[in-house]
Amino acid sequence: MSNAPTPPVPERLTRRRGRIIAAFLAICALGLVVRLVQIQLVQHSAWSQLATAIQESTIEIPPKRGTIRDRNGTPLALDIKAMAIAVDSYNMTKPETLVDILTEELDARRSTISDLVYRTSYFTWIDRAVDLEAARRIEQRADAAGAYGLIFFDAWKRCYPQGRLASNLIGFVGTDGEGLEGIELEFDDTLRGSPALIHVVQGADERTYQLEVLDAGTPGVDIDLTIDAKLQFICEEEIERGVSKFRADAGMIVAVDPGTGEVLAMAQDKGYDLNTFWTSTVEERRNLAVTHLFEPGSIFKVFSGLAALEAGVVTVSDTFNGDDGITVAGHVMHNSEFDSFGTVTFGEIIENSINTGMIQVAQRLGIDPFQAFLSRLGFGEPTGIELPGEERGILRDPEDWTALDLAAASIGQSVAVTGIQLARGLAAVAANGILPTPSIVQSGATSPVRVASEAGCSTMRNLMQRVVESGTGTLAAIDGFPVAGKTGTAQKATPGRGYVDEKYTSLFAGILPADDPEIVFVVILDEVKTTPVWGGYTAGQIFREAATRYTRLERLAPVAYR
Repeated sequence: MSNAPTPPVPERLTRRRGRIIAAFLAICALGLVVRLVQIQLVQHSAWSQLATAIQESTIEIPPKRGTIRDRNGTPLALDIKAMAIAVDSYNMTKPETLVDILTEELDARRSTISDLVYRTSYFTWIDRAVDLEAARRIEQRADAAGAYGLIFFDAWKRCYPQGRLASNLIGFVGTDGEGLEGIELEFDDTLRGSPALIHVVQGADERTYQLEVLDAGTPGVDIDLTIDAKLQFICEEEIERGVSKFRADAGMIVAVDPGTGEVLAMAQDKGYDLNTFWTSTVEERRNLAVTHLFEPGSIFKVFSGLAALEAGVVTVSDTFNGDDGITVAGHVMHNSEFDSFGTVTFGEIIENSINTGMIQVAQRLGIDPFQAFLSRLGFGEPTGIELPGEERGILRDPEDWTALDLAAASIGQSVAVTGIQLARGLAAVAANGILPTPSIVQSGATSPVRVASEAGCSTMRNLMQRVVESGTGTLAAIDGFPVAGKTGTAQKATPGRGYVDEKYTSLFAGILPADDPEIVFVVILDEVKTTPVWGGYTAGQIFREAATRYTRLERLAPVAYR
């Protein structure tokens, strides 16, 4: 092996290598400078926003929502103090312990809580309305276990102290404080107020937070309803009993003050607990009084008869053929149970609800005057009541009517109404011809109009009083109180079959007292399964029980709300 020395690198080659290294370092330095300029100047705003988004956030906390009360100040919906809980999954410790605590205390699904806790975020809501006691337990348990990362905020929780009372009317709010049904939805802007804005900043220890109130928000405005909670309770109890007793598919009661149009009760058999609204079905949440359409049957004789009185084509003593069977445009129309009454007066037609007689009265009146009168009463149009989802009903234009339509409408067929429309029309009869605008909120906008004469309405109420005293509505009589009433039993039509014998809507309308009206009740039962199905026998008895309790209302002990 040779030990000869390594020949020296030529000086020229050394200088060349130095220049290459220097150039490389210069390029690197230039790239770094360009990148710094790009980050600090060109992209400064974007990077700043990203940093803020990661470690800071502005959140909205719903304010105290307005209280909903009945006409006497009884709270039906109100906010109580609560806590909102969020989690910082980046800086938390012992996540499984947090999942255990939250699952147990919030009575939630473990998978749901786990997904929230492990979500990659500096801020994730766990629950925005936790009971104060539960929130305190969560905080204490987490601290004791050394499990950090939960953030707590003062908040409000919606509470419904009467449970299911008037549930279809009141509605409920969602987790973000937004009204989703009923009054809570219709008046959401009024009840909600404006949210508080909270600036959340990550603390230096990565576990504590600085909370800065940017905007305290404004609380919602209270709303006073027209309903009487005690009467609402009575009506709900009686319609539930009636639906059960007569094995009906559904039922409702609407009670209205005829002088003001204020709804005093809007009850139905189907309801739900507002405090656990998420367990309810769509059908249970539906407000039948404004969304359910039905043919009113013989209750409509009140309006066809009043229209004839107003037009001057009939008097109480005018006589007609009340025998069964009248042919109209090739169709034979019958009385209930095919009864024949011989020669009857107009008063007896109302008293005994004689179809063939009323059809003859309507034929005297004619299509245009009758349809126009029904239009003035508001049929075929929404009443404007302050509730979502109101149906307009069915009342065709007069040019679309035939002679058969005239006959059918006079006895409550070929037209469709809602419970609130029917109650409003009867309120006009009770109020001597003044048609009110129904309202569910006190001081609501009203625009009453005269649709009939005082004399005509007084005459019709006298005839309706005979219905209860000696006609088809005797089971609706109340001891010591004169009642003006009208029965109705409407055969239901089904697609492809027309009117069928086994399906009926059974109704009763009552005005109390008949001589000085202060309240109108309308009771509606859908598809009674017992016999007889007649409105006077079924709905009439429900009216009697509810109205009797109403007359004793001031002497009742405070209602034990459910």
